[in-house]
Amino acid sequence: MLVTLVLNDPPGGRCRLYRAYAAALAAHADAYCTEVVGSLPEQPDIHAPAILIDGTPVHPSDGVILAPEDIGTVIGRSQSDISGLVAKLEDALEKLMQEWS
Repeated sequence: MLVTLVLNDPPGGRCRLYRAYAAALAAHADAYCTEVVGSLPEQPDIHAPAILIDGTPVHPSDGVILAPEDIGTVIGRSQSDISGLVAKLEDALEKLMQEWS
């Protein structure tokens, strides 16, 4: 699985969260992660911060911030059991929420 992060420079809060998601995907789903600063020339409608999985943009269900379930929905199209992975993404989210409070 290829995870592409589209990040701002300098990275802010959502960029930190999306990096944490990418780290969890790398550790628990053998994902290969890359980072792009700014935008993707081949997909100019994708703006930072964003995550693409195998070239498919992950859209936030709340319209603002990606939730673990949003990522799970995209990954679930190619993998049957993702509940454990979504739990790891939730752990990453919870850790950052604790840091921010």
